Formats: sequence, structure tokens, C-alpha cells
Amino acid sequence: MMTALLIGLGAAAQGITGMGFGLLCAPVLIESFGAAEGVRQVVLLSLLLNLLFLSREFRLVRPVSALGLLLPALVVTPFLKTVLKQADPRLLLLVAGSLTVGSAGFLAFGLRLPWLRGAVGAGVAGVVSAAMNVAGGLAGPAVALYAVNTSWPPQAVRPTLQCYGALLNTVTLLSLGFPTLHASQLGALVIGSCVGLLTVNRMPRTIAQRVVLALAGAGGVLVMVRALT
Repeated sequence: MMTALLIGLGAAAQGITGMGFGLLCAPVLIESFGAAEGVRQVVLLSLLLNLLFLSREFRLVRPVSALGLLLPALVVTPFLKTVLKQADPRLLLLVAGSLTVGSAGFLAFGLRLPWLRGAVGAGVAGVVSAAMNVAGGLAGPAVALYAVNTSWPPQAVRPTLQCYGALLNTVTLLSLGFPTLHASQLGALVIGSCVGLLTVNRMPRTIAQRVVLALAGAGGVLVMVRALT
């Protein structure tokens, strides 16, 4: 029940802010299904959301920006998969929880790093995003930070993140393999997506993002405690 609820909330958050699904759902899915299967589920569910929301706003995508982030991510994804496959599952839980908490904190404080702009910033963001996606299904935070640092137009942030996420998640799934999804997960995804589409123009994005980050931080802490105990 809790898993389905968080999937619904994550889907709604993704529709409103352009990110948030992985932050909310990765900790509980990894905890429930194990590190490898949990990450695959997060990536596949995220891909379905990327495609759904991108279909509505594809005209606003910044293709050059998305491609600049994607190319370095594609280069390192197969290598990361090989390295992380040999890691201790408890370590992956700890890494996923730590990345969730750290990403939520950085985004909450609106971290800006002027030197992480242009081609260098895109390369760093793409590599970090790919690593976080393979380790914990968290592709969004690194590229969201890059979008903030480079001052993307607000109307382009959500569709460009969806475009980048769709491409990276496809490659990640081809590398990690496809998971088994449950009917309750897909149902929650559909309901949450509908809520996000209906409220995207009604709820202030700043409020929605604060709620997402607070829940994500709490979920990440729980996963870290579980990994350590």
C-alpha cells in the first residue's frame, strides 16, 4: 500500500515539477525489492512518465542542452553497470539513500556553482546523473542542478528534463535489464500522472517542490538507517 501511494505521489510530483519520482520512490522500491530489482523498477517507471509528459510539451524541449547532457552519460553508463554489479547490496542501499538525501538538500538550498556551466558543467552533470541512475534510479537531481546553474528558461526545464530522462532511462534499462512490474504499481502511476496533469497549472511549483524534497529526504534517511542496521 505504501509503495503504491509513493508511486502515485511521485508521478504527480513529476508532472508538476519535472522531477521527483525517483527521489520519492527509489528508497522504498529498493528497500522492498532489493537494490538491483528496485533500481530497474524505478528506471522503467520513470521512463513511462518521461514519455507521457514529454508527449505534451515536446515543442519546448532544448534539444542541444539535452544532447550535451546525454552524450557523457551514455559513455559511462555501461562501465558503471559493470562496476556496480559487483558491489555489496547493502552498500548500494547506503549509496542510494545518501544520494537521495544529498540531492534533496542541494536542490532545497538552490545550490549554484557558476563554474559548472557550459560544456564542462554538462559533462559533469551527465556523468553524475548516469552514476546516480545506475546506482539508485536518480537521474534527475544532477541535471536539475545544472538547469538551475545555467538559468534555463522556466518553461523549458520540465520538458527538457523529460527528454533527457527518457533517453538516459532507455539506455540504462538496456544495460541493466527489464524488471517485473505489478498491476498496483502501474495503476498508481496512472492515477498519479492524471493528478499531476490536472494540477500542473494550479499548484505553485515552489510549494510542490518543497513537499517532494522533504519526503525524499525522509525516505533517503530511512534507507540509510536500514542499510546500516
